[in-house]
Amino acid sequence: MRTSDVRQRDYWERDHGFRRFDHPVVRLFAEQRLATLASWIDLRTIGRALDVGCGDGFSTYYTRQHIARIHATDRSQVMLSRHPLRQERRVVSADAMALPYLDASFDLVYGWEILHHVSDPSRVVAEMARVSRRLVLVIEPNRNHPAQFAFALVDREHRWVLRYSRRYLEDVCRRAGLRILRSATGGHIFPNRSPLWMARLASRWRYESAVGISNWVLAERP
Repeated sequence: MRTSDVRQRDYWERDHGFRRFDHPVVRLFAEQRLATLASWIDLRTIGRALDVGCGDGFSTYYTRQHIARIHATDRSQVMLSRHPLRQERRVVSADAMALPYLDASFDLVYGWEILHHVSDPSRVVAEMARVSRRLVLVIEPNRNHPAQFAFALVDREHRWVLRYSRRYLEDVCRRAGLRILRSATGGHIFPNRSPLWMARLASRWRYESAVGISNWVLAERP
């Protein structure tokens, strides 16, 4: 059976017992990801950023250590209730298909693992592009990684992961009117699954790898 937008909305209004933002494995995962991003672009040039589909907030929390003026949105009240910056006005409830910001409001708009939870990812990326004046970054599970593929088969609410080859993610961005700057596959830590000893070991491996767990696309508005 397939998932749907309605099922996805219901799924994220339940607590799934994910690790908190300050769990050591989550920290290792986020810090390695941000170090890779910093090797792609000079984060000092990003004055204002938006985290779309921020979930329980670790993607916002650790990015703010590099980009001070950061905003975040998610439609799940359950996830936002766990966000470490939830008391700040910059964290708001919003649907990714109707972001409550003016055109060209941010230098960087990014989403970590949000697109495989929506039926029309190009529409979400187009909305991300609308509110960006420069860059859009999307990161999604790599369907060619054996564990990602197996989990998507077993868990109906992650079935859309099976779409996400790197080429598919690039095509999503192009359909949204963006120009691809760089794409890659990498990462070896599952933030909610990897044991700490394994995460520490994996954090020493080269991030970019054809057998990595995630596909990245960095794009810009033409």
